[in-house]
Amino acid sequence: MTARKPLPYFLAKGAFATSSAAEFGITRGRMRASDLKTPFRGVRSAGIDLDERVQRCRAAEAFMNERDAFSHSTAIGLWGAPLPSDLDAADAELHIGTRGDTRRRRVGIIGHRLPAGTRVCSSPDGLRTVPPATAWCQLASQAGERSRGEMLVMLVAVADFLITGERRKGTRMPPICTLEDLWTAVDAHGSKRGSRLLADAAKSARVGAESPKETELRLLLIGHGLGEPELGLVIPTDLGPLTPDLTYPSRRVLIEYEGDVHRTNRRRWRGDFERVRAFQQAGWTVIRVNSDDLTDDTRRSALIAHLRALLL
Repeated sequence: MTARKPLPYFLAKGAFATSSAAEFGITRGRMRASDLKTPFRGVRSAGIDLDERVQRCRAAEAFMNERDAFSHSTAIGLWGAPLPSDLDAADAELHIGTRGDTRRRRVGIIGHRLPAGTRVCSSPDGLRTVPPATAWCQLASQAGERSRGEMLVMLVAVADFLITGERRKGTRMPPICTLEDLWTAVDAHGSKRGSRLLADAAKSARVGAESPKETELRLLLIGHGLGEPELGLVIPTDLGPLTPDLTYPSRRVLIEYEGDVHRTNRRRWRGDFERVRAFQQAGWTVIRVNSDDLTDDTRRSALIAHLRALLL
């Protein structure tokens, strides 16, 4: 049995266009070997996880040129923003915009035409994308089966992330763009699909939101006439200064959204217990909310009724 010829070292963990194989000394027979995968027509890859967004995008770069850039939900994901599971799935098609009159047509790719003057930039992983604010506007065209209300929550959650910045190991990263950037992108978007929705989302975006669920909760409270809760209020406690998720300072009511990690991580659970007690000792009423309070109609109604009694 003939030994398989090793790939050039720079392709051992990467992707290449089959049209370039000959210049790398890779024969047609070698391209049929089992250690190579075909992520896209005309592309072979080796040693990379094609179920991971960044690696799939690197494979797509093999057929992209300087006029191409990742766009829409693909670009938003590359910038780290939260997305619904269907847009964030491992097998989700990649969105690629091309500046000019053509667009990419390939299985696994959704191609878009971009205005010739569209700017491009580099994601944290060095991949070419449209600017984050532009990608956010493009996201408005990806409604799928979502209602207008669901789309608004998604767009505000992404906007909150972009203008707030990600928290990593307790440290707040710089914001990816500003609210002004979002409004500039909305203006450039013009009257295209989703323009009114984008304007409403930009009006509702706030610096300081910590998660999509916190954003959803904030919009729920506003939508039920409870007024807008404050973000980022620092409260002095016996444990030191603490910042709850949402507060109504005039009523000394605060709301903490607790995801599953608060339940499954014992250290987090114990910390939450101490945190709630510290807020209560400081004279605040603490309302703890989880995902069931947002998705179950009965629980959601009970939450709103309870808060209405406390606030109004």
